[in-house]
Amino acid sequence: MDNPIEPKKSNKNLLITAIAVVVVIVLVGSFVGLDYHNLVKPSKSTSSTSTLYVYSGVSGPKNSDHLLGGCVVAEMKGGSAPAASAQLMAYLLNPAIQKACADHTGFIAVDTGAYTSSPSTSVPTIYSSTNATVDISYYTSISTSDEAYVTSVINNFMNEYKNIKVTPSFITASSMVEEVSSLVTGHSHANVVMTIDNLDVGVLFYDGYLANLTSIAPTISNGQFVSQIANLNNYESHVFGGIYFFTQLTNIPLVWIDYTALQGAGISKVPTTYTQLYTDAKTLYQKYGVGEINFQGHGGASTPTELYQWMVQFGGNPMLFNDTGDIQAMSYIYNLSAYFSPDYTTSYWATYTGLASNSYTMMYYQWPGSVNLTKLGMTSYNATDTVSNQSLAAMKLGVFLRSPVAWIGQWQTMMDNAWVQIVEHKSGLSSIPSILSTCNSNMVSYLASNYNSEVAANYTAGMYAPVMG
Repeated sequence: MDNPIEPKKSNKNLLITAIAVVVVIVLVGSFVGLDYHNLVKPSKSTSSTSTLYVYSGVSGPKNSDHLLGGCVVAEMKGGSAPAASAQLMAYLLNPAIQKACADHTGFIAVDTGAYTSSPSTSVPTIYSSTNATVDISYYTSISTSDEAYVTSVINNFMNEYKNIKVTPSFITASSMVEEVSSLVTGHSHANVVMTIDNLDVGVLFYDGYLANLTSIAPTISNGQFVSQIANLNNYESHVFGGIYFFTQLTNIPLVWIDYTALQGAGISKVPTTYTQLYTDAKTLYQKYGVGEINFQGHGGASTPTELYQWMVQFGGNPMLFNDTGDIQAMSYIYNLSAYFSPDYTTSYWATYTGLASNSYTMMYYQWPGSVNLTKLGMTSYNATDTVSNQSLAAMKLGVFLRSPVAWIGQWQTMMDNAWVQIVEHKSGLSSIPSILSTCNSNMVSYLASNYNSEVAANYTAGMYAPVMG
């Protein structure tokens, strides 16, 4: 996911929240005083004997909610043919398209109709076939591997809607923000639909670059969102005073385990609480002589994303850094880091093949779909434990979103700095409250200087909090 662009000074203080589709909170074990490469570990080769177990993960001390990641679909304001743009959005949110997208990309379908054996192919008519031919620019930040599929979807759309010509552009979310900003400030009447990261859409909303879709929203969505997504959409309307985007591509973090290696250490069941996870991590370390828990901790935006879910499950508000739940979560992670895999300083959400190559046994929280481990020689524990089924199971436990405030990039930087001090530099348990409180104070100062005192006061009051579905 791209780091959001930091906006110019602003005195807007609305809380933005967007739906997203999957972040992964991956735990990675820590190497303690051993030569990892010379250790002899039990056979966990990429053969058919290595069993892959995928599930929704542990239940936190306060809740079992999971972080949603992914993209929303929105329209740039000022377009000459908003109905044509709405037609494209309705098509992209159709149950049949949603199901096909889930099958091809791994993103969870947001429409309940997508989970039927014959999802509806009917799309409401918004832009009549007798209307004039119009052009739409479609920007998407989807991964390179999915570009061919998205292009085929757009081509199929144009085959059905002969008078709507769509030109897709595959660009990063940050580039999309720059492009839309340039168009709007230049008083362009171009028709632009975008599939953009749920955090980056906050910058566009704050700057007033998105079209208000409230009046057409029921037609576009067709009232079939799964309940957890519908709840988050309702929150958007409550906070923003209208609908400005829809959840389109959702992802949810799952836990991935080499079950064969787990059994080799005498562990017969996957952990379902954080207490069990810690005990299992210690058992694995004692058995194999090296940390076996993988956590993406090399720095950058993805590390704070991982920490966000932990803090929420401990009852915290990650945006504040230092409330009771935040401190408890970081204290737990500090203790767990003694059993982190050596891979944790280089691990990244799109490259987690270490699970199939003996680098670690448990990968706590990872976005599904980026690597097909079964193709690397692992076999599924249960045929019904598919990524799709487990994603839905995780979603039903509850979901939440990060607040896509315009200053999320600064928050990520501060959280990353705290991670380095606490985990990488081993600051000690007693220093954690002080380090996180310093982050809180620095954020207050940043907001007062770059926005205004009201935004800083709202931050201090805890107004910028996770959005619970």
